[in-house]
Amino acid sequence: MPNFNLDEAKKYMLQWISDFVSKPNPLLNDFPPCPFAKQAVLEKKIEFEVADKDINLYLCEKSGRWSDEIDVCCIFVPEIGPDTLSNLVMDVNKNYLMPMNLLALEDHPEAEENVNGVIMNNGKYPIVLMQRLSKIQNFSKFLKKKGYYDVWSEENLEDVVNWRTTHHEDPVKS
Repeated sequence: MPNFNLDEAKKYMLQWISDFVSKPNPLLNDFPPCPFAKQAVLEKKIEFEVADKDINLYLCEKSGRWSDEIDVCCIFVPEIGPDTLSNLVMDVNKNYLMPMNLLALEDHPEAEENVNGVIMNNGKYPIVLMQRLSKIQNFSKFLKKKGYYDVWSEENLEDVVNWRTTHHEDPVKS
C-alpha cells in the first residue's frame, strides 16, 4: 500500500459516481447504473475506508461496527488480484456477512462487468462495497417493478442479483 492515497481514491470514486454511476444510460433502459448512488452521496451516507489487513478479517471487523447511518461503505483493497478478491468476498458473504444481514460486493478493474454493453466497473481501484443485505434486496424488488433489469442478461442477473437469494427472497424472479 505504499503508493495508495485514500483522499485521491475517494475523490476519484465520487467523481465516477457523479459522471457515470448516477447518469441515466440509454443502454440500461434509461436508468443510471445505480439509481440510488446520487442520493447516498448527497445525504453523506457513503463511507470510504482502506483495508489495512486481510479483506475477510477487515469485513468481519467492519460488520461488528456497522452503522445503519450509512448506506454503503466503499472499502479500497489495494494490491489484490481479481480472482482472489472475488473468492474471498464470496466466502465471507456466505459464511459470515449474509447471516448477519450484510453483503459485500466486489469491483476489480481487471474483472470487467458488462451489462448490456455498459462497463459497470470503476476501472481504477479494487474495492468492496459493504451494505445492508435487506436494503439491497428491497431496492432490487423496486427496480425490477420499474423495468431496471429488463435489459440484463440471465448471466448478469445470476452474477449480480440472484445469488443473493441464499438468505432473502429473490427480488428479480418473484
